[in-house]
Amino acid sequence: MGKTLVIYKINITDMEKIDDALESLKTVKSGEYRDAKKEPIGFGIEILKAAFTVPEKDDKAVEILTKELNELELVEEAEMREMTLL
Repeated sequence: MGKTLVIYKINITDMEKIDDALESLKTVKSGEYRDAKKEPIGFGIEILKAAFTVPEKDDKAVEILTKELNELELVEEAEMREMTLL
């Protein structure tokens, strides 16, 4: 069974807690955390770009992962940007 790599753009609620938000991504249960990095977008504002893997055959896996990311306390919005098979 293969895996799907999903990359998210994540806006956080408080720029001062960006490191805490980065750590909270590692607690997600519905996908396997791979990597995340801060990406400046201007005027001192940063977003997080995060990569997770989910099972390829599970049709609802990406939807469930997106929902779980959006429910994290410091996440304002998690938007799926890219997806590819591994």
